[in-house]
Amino acid sequence: MTDLYIFDLDGTLIDSGEDIADCVNEAFSHFGYFRVEKEKLIAFLGDGARALIERALKESTRGKFDFESDFGKRKFDELLNWYLEYYYENPVKKTKLYAGIKELLRTLKEKGKKTAVLTNKPGRIAKTILEKLEVEKYIDLIVSPDDFAKKKPDPAALAFTVEKINEKFGSSFSKDSVIMIGDSNVDIECGKAYGCKTVGCRSGIGDTEKLLAARPDLSFAVASEIEKFIDVLSENSDISEIQKFAMENEVPILQDEGSTFICDYILSHNVKTILEIGTAIGFSSIRFAKLDPRITVTTIEIDEKRYETAKKNVADEKLSDRIELILGNALETQIDKKFDLIFIDAAKAQYIKFFEKYKENLTENGVIVSDNLSFHGMVEDLSLTHNYSTIKLVKKIRKYIEFLKNNEEFETEFFKIGDGVSVSRKVKK
Repeated sequence: MTDLYIFDLDGTLIDSGEDIADCVNEAFSHFGYFRVEKEKLIAFLGDGARALIERALKESTRGKFDFESDFGKRKFDELLNWYLEYYYENPVKKTKLYAGIKELLRTLKEKGKKTAVLTNKPGRIAKTILEKLEVEKYIDLIVSPDDFAKKKPDPAALAFTVEKINEKFGSSFSKDSVIMIGDSNVDIECGKAYGCKTVGCRSGIGDTEKLLAARPDLSFAVASEIEKFIDVLSENSDISEIQKFAMENEVPILQDEGSTFICDYILSHNVKTILEIGTAIGFSSIRFAKLDPRITVTTIEIDEKRYETAKKNVADEKLSDRIELILGNALETQIDKKFDLIFIDAAKAQYIKFFEKYKENLTENGVIVSDNLSFHGMVEDLSLTHNYSTIKLVKKIRKYIEFLKNNEEFETEFFKIGDGVSVSRKVKK
């Protein structure tokens, strides 16, 4: 059971590369050194401020800086200290949270999980950034080189973090309770040496090739993607092969809370026929079909690779006779059958079109269930993301919610369960 989530900071929770690069170049200009390209400075990140300035100086002076002489050592320390003070005064000019991070941390807190940040960044700067970005309240502990001499990838730094959490909360977390999440090979090597689960974040500021070469147990584009699997990771029982595949391949599957809610609805309302728009790899279809041997599921998937995976998973579960898989675009697929429940969990931007196309396929008392209406909390709080494409998508989900609220043919209930679920049923005339 995973109960303690330990995060790297730069490149994992926060996109801070530009601010750091700007502050390094301000320090270099102040001391009369050539400025260094922003991309190169960002590539130097990961091993702490001293290593960053050392690498940057070598680049700026083309390897001619004398690190060994007394003068060189004094000059280096002066530059390093000036940089740290300047960065402390200007930590959040361009720095922002990665999409979905605030909601992830909030969700972890709500589920009773403990969180820590283990960073090679100076502690007071890390704390200031988290305060300014309004997420420090969700972090139970911040550990930096100020607190413990050994830094990542030394596993002693991770062991120290776990020890301090246990002291603070009277808990007894061990390596089996811990997951280490970061964007660089340093983070993954640290976690593996300690013996806990690891997650690599490929869209951070670390070297992605080195990150993947370190072989993290799971890998996501951004850390917030782990939110979908909190419940799975919390289970005492073994993770199913389908869930493991979903985590390892970033396939979206229904969150456990949302899945349980729909399953309860299916059983309590005697649902026997289900249409699912968005099969993914068949996780939901299989779970629905297993509820009752009389239940049949028709499910549509546009992605051929996922369709083939779902087909195999359904066959492995011996459910091919009750789960009909269709490969194709749901907006172009023609289905004449009626269903007690239609589950929409495909392309969010097309929800209104899916609803309008398939509403006539409902039985008299049938319902349309829609998932992901919170979208990691961004629907309620758009400030959780700064990504243009994500903002556009969130606005389309908001438009769908308004469509449901104003639809005179259907009455809709909204539930703050999982990632946000709605149930729409025809208005009786």
